[in-house]
Amino acid sequence: MNNNFGIKALAFLLLVVPTLTSCDKCKDDNDPTLREQLKGDWEVKSFTFDGVESIGFVVNSSKMEFEAYSGSNGDFEWFISYKDGTSETQAGDYEVDEADKELELENNEGERIKLDIDLDGDDLELSGIIDGERVIIHAERD
Repeated sequence: MNNNFGIKALAFLLLVVPTLTSCDKCKDDNDPTLREQLKGDWEVKSFTFDGVESIGFVVNSSKMEFEAYSGSNGDFEWFISYKDGTSETQAGDYEVDEADKELELENNEGERIKLDIDLDGDDLELSGIIDGERVIIHAERD
């Protein structure tokens, strides 16, 4: 009788364990990648340099747009309107390193910046070093 119980337990495990693991796999396959989540328009709500807020003081507004990947990267455009009435737009290519959760921007002049990316639904935080200063950018999906 003990042998019969062992066979039933083994049969149960062989049936249930693959089902549980396949459910996890299906869920993972359906989760959008970081680069898919990044696609779209983002309104910058906070833009700090070494802990000092620039939105409302130096910067009037800022928006970022990330196009869908085509090939090995995507196109981006980053618009900044300054309090003194000037503005600038940076455009170029971007790449997302899914494993390290990093975003690399390369503008049309070949300048590159790497930023850590934290994306939770419609909330985006980018952080890193730009021109020797610690920058943290908080944005919301527009």
